[in-house]
Amino acid sequence: MKHYFFAILTVILIVNLEAFADRRYFGRSYTSYTLPAGVLELEIWNTGRIGKDAGFYYRWQPRIEFEYGVTDRFTAALYFNFNEVKSKDNSYTSKPFSFNTTSLELKYRFTNPDELLIDPMAYLEIAYGGDKIEYEPKLIFSKRLGNFVTALNLNSEIERIVTENKTESKFELTAGVIYEFTPSFASGFEFRNHRNYENIFQEEENQATYIGPTINIQTKSFYLTLNILQQITGSPSTANNLDLKGHEKFEVRTILGIEL
Repeated sequence: MKHYFFAILTVILIVNLEAFADRRYFGRSYTSYTLPAGVLELEIWNTGRIGKDAGFYYRWQPRIEFEYGVTDRFTAALYFNFNEVKSKDNSYTSKPFSFNTTSLELKYRFTNPDELLIDPMAYLEIAYGGDKIEYEPKLIFSKRLGNFVTALNLNSEIERIVTENKTESKFELTAGVIYEFTPSFASGFEFRNHRNYENIFQEEENQATYIGPTINIQTKSFYLTLNILQQITGSPSTANNLDLKGHEKFEVRTILGIEL
């Protein structure tokens, strides 16, 4: 039932809203652009993670984000994060659809576009979920070259699970290149390498590399980004040189953005 709710909400917003301010080209990588001062934007995220080493596995992670341009260079956002896991014939535990965490996101753009060879931005996200707290700093670099838009993100994450007295950490490198065929349509590719560590970046537990296409559609009322990634290599390998214990075989993400 909750899947239908998010789908209906998306359709209603597409049909009824008539303006938007910013454009998110990639499903995985941020570009170093911020909302104009005073602009409020809604983003609806849906992320599906599909396929483990045995049986059926599907993890669904929707997010609802409200983002506000504090200044032309500084943007703040509030996320509401949800989670659901459906698993069968394997060792992974199914989890019902539930509210997971609330996140505060802060982004600061250091320069105006094209002042430097690449455009840098700093990012910090703090998430709280009652029994856990997460810190996620990022360094974001992007560049527009004619109709091409490129992005490179260096992401780290530290998660403290209070009830288990446990700390986990992650490192992620994402990159993308996309080409604007028209003002309304762009497509390209994205790359993602994700690594899990014990404690705070002590011993690496597993890692996986993904690649896949991204499509971006823009109209006067909304923008929609679709990204599909397939794991191409991972370790420790479970089958076909893939890590299907710590990571999934496929990841699919959509992001719908609308100016409020």
